[in-house]
Amino acid sequence: MISQFLERIKQLQEHILEVGLAQTVLALPAPRMLALPRLSEDSGPVGIYIRAVTEFEIESVSRDLYASGHYSLAVQEAFKAVEKYVQQKSCALGVSGTQLMQQVFSTANPMLFWSERKTTSEQDEQKGYLQLYAGAMLGIRNPVTHEFKWIDDPLLSLELILFAQHLLRKAKMARTSNESEGLDRSTVAAT
Repeated sequence: MISQFLERIKQLQEHILEVGLAQTVLALPAPRMLALPRLSEDSGPVGIYIRAVTEFEIESVSRDLYASGHYSLAVQEAFKAVEKYVQQKSCALGVSGTQLMQQVFSTANPMLFWSERKTTSEQDEQKGYLQLYAGAMLGIRNPVTHEFKWIDDPLLSLELILFAQHLLRKAKMARTSNESEGLDRSTVAAT
């Protein structure tokens, strides 16, 4: 009985989304009312999600969507969380998506970086992550944002959410140009 009721609610949500009425509703954080199984009770995709998705920015926007079977929306919200974090940390508020990532992680003059980019390996890391971030926006975030039910497989959705989580963690570890300038000034002042 309860599962039939939940299935009907899910169908109603999908119809609302199809006709375009849900854009403002689904943009709000999902309510934290789903009774998710305990870790010991579920070893399926939801149980794996609960154990693996630990970053608040990702978990808070995708958890209930994922648990209720809205896999495309869960992925969309996870990558929007990455984009929002990168925008805020880099102070690049005028751009978004692929263009944002290309600007922020540029190899020539990056706003976010992990090293001084002096060795080939350090340069490769910057270039590789630039391509990963830009590719994630172009190849994952854009299709799930513009196409209905682009992803309907729970395991594929989970893989992509975990990839978004990795990108978020990597962005959290990045330094900004302002932090680097502060380090340079303190080094000069100390000598």
